[in-house]
Amino acid sequence: MLKIINSSDIQLVDSYTIAHEPVSPEGLAGRVGTVLARALSQQFPQHRHVDIVCGKGKNGGDGLALALWLADNAAYRLRVLLCYPPQELCAEAAYFYEQVKQRQAALCEQVSADSLPALHADHLLVDALFGTGLNRPLAGYERKLVQHINGSGCCVLAIDIPSGLPSDGGSVEDESAVVQAHYTFTLNAPKLSMMLPALGELAGTLRVLDIGLHPDAIGKVASPYRYFTQADALRLVKPRKKFSHKGSYGRCLLVAGSQGMMGAAVLAARACYHAGAGLLTAHVPACGAAIMQVAVPEAVLSIDDDERCITSLERVDVSRYSAVAAGCGTGRRHPTRAALEELLRVAPPARTVVDADALNIIADSKRLLDLLPENAVITPHVGEFERLVGSCGSDEEQFLRQRQLARERRLVVALKGAHTSVALPDGTICFNSSGNAGMATAGSGDVLTGVILALLGQGYAPEQAAMLGVYMHGAAGDAAAAQTSQSFITATDIIEHLYEF
Repeated sequence: MLKIINSSDIQLVDSYTIAHEPVSPEGLAGRVGTVLARALSQQFPQHRHVDIVCGKGKNGGDGLALALWLADNAAYRLRVLLCYPPQELCAEAAYFYEQVKQRQAALCEQVSADSLPALHADHLLVDALFGTGLNRPLAGYERKLVQHINGSGCCVLAIDIPSGLPSDGGSVEDESAVVQAHYTFTLNAPKLSMMLPALGELAGTLRVLDIGLHPDAIGKVASPYRYFTQADALRLVKPRKKFSHKGSYGRCLLVAGSQGMMGAAVLAARACYHAGAGLLTAHVPACGAAIMQVAVPEAVLSIDDDERCITSLERVDVSRYSAVAAGCGTGRRHPTRAALEELLRVAPPARTVVDADALNIIADSKRLLDLLPENAVITPHVGEFERLVGSCGSDEEQFLRQRQLARERRLVVALKGAHTSVALPDGTICFNSSGNAGMATAGSGDVLTGVILALLGQGYAPEQAAMLGVYMHGAAGDAAAAQTSQSFITATDIIEHLYEF
């Protein structure tokens, strides 16, 4: 997994790469420019007019290295907007600026507070003004320039990080003083701020570019944060064996549903099968028996004595199952609370998923936290999480409490949202790279529970099941949205695209 490192450590990794590869600072910037150019041509094949706004530091140097590549490509009409006098440029930026201004295909303009450039809405605007080294709010001329960019109507691509956005988290008092990017090509790994709800929106769609920083340097940097990608998911997937049978892929138990909420049970059960489970038993209230038989004919039913809700698991031999999930649509009636406690007392260690109403029941009676088996996977959304741990005043406090819960209780905590974060018992937090806003739809969480249940049943370790399940879930949402639109997709669409990752 990619390691998310802070801004000061990024500078150390750059310096180590330059010293130990070895490569010159200009050579490293040139490499970045080439990688950026290839990604730009892939991402924006329709844009042939490109304006690059360049600062005086290394981020500006990367932008000028990109400009040199584009200037040598006849397909592009290039304008370089230099925002500081040439004599103020850092060595790398000055090196590439001298070459760019000699290219006839590049138009170089000097920008100042008194002469802000005309920006054209049909051009691609590349933000190479400030990088991760910025540690202050923008003001004066710089703030005015950023506001000019934000009001331009251009499609904005930020290099590494949108200018003005703090790299390592924190807060932004004036969002108008931050470039509001539609896309960010971030170098080597995302920055922590891009994973935070309060700041990440400003980075737009992320694409991570490998610029070949020295792996030894990255390995030496301490960070609890990781970024889980498609490559990580593919490495985890276990191929199915030719002579296997349904028993080879787990016997799963799903405790779900209540009167009026049987859809949650159906979605979780269908997702469980579509994620590869061999056998699934669904324990549902009597009102849901006919619904489940029709909607998920593959499932074996265990029918509760009560018509409306789950009341008891006395007749269910939990020891027969390789993985158990509870909470989807169960409601919070008193008999269901007793049944959940009964289940948690016998749930299999490292093979349990707890979601939705089961988490709300635990939040109402915190002593039930003590019954969660070690390495159980819990999948709260933000509201459920805060009911468990208390209100959080900031994104940073939320991640602190997520790590604390995972470490102290020895749990795997998947906090759902954009870039769903999975906190592991060792304190590591892994952010997911798949998914989109269209997945903010009823039943999406039930689908995730079913996927993780299936993976646990197939023998994946809890942390693997959580990270892979979250990625598969997000990738299915991406595939569904690509086929129609983000606004159109439903939880059922996510299930039907679970094969696409």
